[in-house]
Amino acid sequence: MSDRNIAAKSQEERDKVNVDLAASGVAYKERLNIPVIAEQVAREQPENLRAYFMERLRHYRQLSLQLPKGSDPVYQKEDIAKK
Repeated sequence: MSDRNIAAKSQEERDKVNVDLAASGVAYKERLNIPVIAEQVAREQPENLRAYFMERLRHYRQLSLQLPKGSDPVYQKEDIAKK
C-alpha cells in the first residue's frame, strides 16, 4: 500500500505528480471549453519540470480526443422548468 502513498514518495516524485495533475486539469478544461491559459499554467510549474508539463499536456490532449466535448449532449443540463 505504501507504493501508492504519494506522501511516502520523494519530493521530486511528488512534484512530478503535481505537474501531471496540472497538465490533466488544463486538458480537461480545454475539452469542456472552460477558459484556461496553458502557457500561464506552465509558467506556474517548477522550471525544471516545464518540459515534463508540456509532454504530459500533449499526452492528455491526445487522450481527450477520445472523450466527449463540452458541447456534447451528455454534458447538457436539463431545464427543470420543462418538466
